[in-house]
Amino acid sequence: MAVQLLEEKLTCAICLGLYQDPVTLPCGHNFCGACIRDWWDRCGKACPECREPFPDGAELRRNVALSGVLEVVHAGPARDPGPDPGPGPAARCPRHGRPMELFCRTEGRCVCSVCTVHECRLHERALLDAERLKRQAQLRASLEVTQQQATQAEGQLLELQKQRSQIQNSACILASWVSGKFSSLLQALEMQHTAALRSIDVAKTRVLAQVRDEEQRLRGHLEAVARHGCRIQELLEQVDEQTFLQESQLLQPPGPLGPLTPLQWDEDQQLGDLKQLLSRLCGLLLEEGGHPGAPAKPVDLGPMEAPGPLAPVPSTVCPLRRKLWQNYRNLTFDPISANRHFYLSRQDQQVKHCRQSQGPGRPGRFELWQVQCTQSFQAGHHYWEEMVLLCHSGWCTVAQSWLTAASSS
Repeated sequence: MAVQLLEEKLTCAICLGLYQDPVTLPCGHNFCGACIRDWWDRCGKACPECREPFPDGAELRRNVALSGVLEVVHAGPARDPGPDPGPGPAARCPRHGRPMELFCRTEGRCVCSVCTVHECRLHERALLDAERLKRQAQLRASLEVTQQQATQAEGQLLELQKQRSQIQNSACILASWVSGKFSSLLQALEMQHTAALRSIDVAKTRVLAQVRDEEQRLRGHLEAVARHGCRIQELLEQVDEQTFLQESQLLQPPGPLGPLTPLQWDEDQQLGDLKQLLSRLCGLLLEEGGHPGAPAKPVDLGPMEAPGPLAPVPSTVCPLRRKLWQNYRNLTFDPISANRHFYLSRQDQQVKHCRQSQGPGRPGRFELWQVQCTQSFQAGHHYWEEMVLLCHSGWCTVAQSWLTAASSS
């Protein structure tokens, strides 16, 4: 109590802070040297308390005794600010005992009017109500962002679950397709049958593990967003101004969600070697004159890596098609007639549509997306088969050069 009373006696009536370089006027009142000079520049040479004029030509002199008392006060032991004042408008400054009515944005704490004049003179300050309204608007905006992230995460989670279901169905279809193909072949292919199923199962296990990792990441983000939203709700319900402002500035929203990792699942990669193997086997069976019900003969499949351009697998349930396939011919494309957006490969037996032009136009090229074959047939009945692959990741169309013709006479 005595210390507080002493500080009130040593307080400048202009700045409401402890004297800094105190001076005494002829009337006996004391002020800070800088405060009284600033006052005189604005209001004239008179005492701010009693209005007694200051004599012309007189000089302000430092109050030596008062300066010594201030040095003792400043050099004394640091005072314990005591417990944190209670909530509500009655909270007072622990240093000056005055109501804390302002918030110092520079230091991030609540201050009283004396603090703003003496310690926070050049700091950015705001009223408590105004600062709370500003912080509430920021928190509501942050809550809206987190809710949008939660909606985005839920949508991505549904998309991921949909992709998982599609992958599982695709893997099941691939396994059934492989089983159906190998069930019509000889016992010599049982080892390749098992190996193909194992490869698909390993690929499915790997990509489903990736799906589970993505699900765990999205669920973790959803939990972080939910915790952040609950914390914001708790802060918005906080009635203590000081606690709200101090804790709100420590609140950090969760990081950005980020896009889904592309799933490494490629059906064509799983079936590429198998199609080549079956095509080569089909050619060998046709050369041997095989037919349904004939005794099986061991065949040398050769290396699976380089089977060369082969015909597609014929259906074993269509006798007419099997008869026609005895006279099949592989067709090749004519590069001179190909549209300038077509790219020919595999000895001109595969054509791919490209976004960029393959060269300038020249006589003989089709203006439409067409290409001519080099072979021709003078008589008889013919048909052809074509396998088209659509690339979903880019704009391209591939016509496999299994453009095969069979004739019957």
